[in-house]
Amino acid sequence: MNKNYNLLRKLQRSLMVATMVALGSLAVSCGDDEEDEDDNIAPIPTITSISPDSAEPGDDITITGTDLSDATSVTFNEVEAAAIVSNTATEIVATLPENASTGKVSVATAGGLAISEDDLTVIVIGAAVVESIEPISAQVGENIVITGIDMETVSSVKIGDVDANVVSTTATTAEVTVGEGTTYGAKTLTIVNEGGSTTTSVETTKFYVIQMIDEIYQETFDSENPDVIGMTGSADGEESTVHGVSTDVSEEATDLPPAIDGAFFHMEGFSSMEYSTSYMAQLGLRTQDVGTFADFFGDAIAAEDIYFNIQINFGELPEGYATSEDAADILVGLRIRFETDDYEWTPTMKEIHDLGFEADENGWYNLSVPATLFDDDAAIGTFAFKDMKRYAVAQRRNYGAGTALPLSTAGGGVHATLSFDNVSISLGGPLSY
Repeated sequence: MNKNYNLLRKLQRSLMVATMVALGSLAVSCGDDEEDEDDNIAPIPTITSISPDSAEPGDDITITGTDLSDATSVTFNEVEAAAIVSNTATEIVATLPENASTGKVSVATAGGLAISEDDLTVIVIGAAVVESIEPISAQVGENIVITGIDMETVSSVKIGDVDANVVSTTATTAEVTVGEGTTYGAKTLTIVNEGGSTTTSVETTKFYVIQMIDEIYQETFDSENPDVIGMTGSADGEESTVHGVSTDVSEEATDLPPAIDGAFFHMEGFSSMEYSTSYMAQLGLRTQDVGTFADFFGDAIAAEDIYFNIQINFGELPEGYATSEDAADILVGLRIRFETDDYEWTPTMKEIHDLGFEADENGWYNLSVPATLFDDDAAIGTFAFKDMKRYAVAQRRNYGAGTALPLSTAGGGVHATLSFDNVSISLGGPLSY
């Protein structure tokens, strides 16, 4: 009995030891597996900054953070990066895609997803939007400024079908030079920037390339060019009292306006409806031979392409005259003269205002009007611009009741003045003063 009992006790002890050893081995084995699993878990990435904080599609963005290695994806507002340029544990450089928009930056790795705290602002550049062109006319070789939106990346501009030279750009402007070979007339502008191309309309965005008559046939009244032909004219001695360049008549003139551009021509006198619609005084380019202007005008020039340009001041007008709708209440006669005919525009103040012209604070108007407004005085109907001999300015009014000559206030005449400067002709469009 004792012998069997002792044998049983020995077997129990042996089983207990074996069980403890087995359990210990199992514990060790499980612990090793847990340590291996911990070693294989990738850390969660973080984004601490993005630079720059605003960019255009195609720009490279630097993403700084931790545990960024082996990124599987970089997105900008959920749009996949165009390319991952470089990738380290603390920095990713990725290219902003074309269709990106403003929003968060995300980086995905095996460890998880990191999302930026701040938005990346995406600057989307579209085709340029033109708001204005100044001046609205220019000659070949002169500069113009195009104002609008998305101008900073303008790379080329065509005026008509001729390349202009891009001088400078800002976010809202592009300054360009009208290129050699650009013909005169109303022109479209085609503007190319990083966002695309846009072409203006001649109907909604006015711009003209113009050609000016030679400087020697322009009259500024204070030119130092010895070759200037100059203007000559006459005054009706029974209606006119002052007729001369402002610097020469300053003492005798009673209503001399402030100068707009140095010396100017000034006329004064008395108006009467009996006489003054003929003219009180006139001044014009010295008469030239037929054919003098043939090269300037060419054979096929149209009236709508010819502009008469003048800066003019009508002085003080009788009450109601400036707003009169009577076509007879004229102010001046602008003339283009030929061998046996002349074409003349005799506007009222209302007509001038209806055309969009307004006076400055001293009463000066910058007029540039097409020859289509001029009437064929002699009705000969053989109007050929290339045969022009001169152009002129006549002082005309339709007020006053004087009948006795010479006219005076006492005899019913009404005092009238006319001043003008910078007289010229342009082809292709109006002159920008």
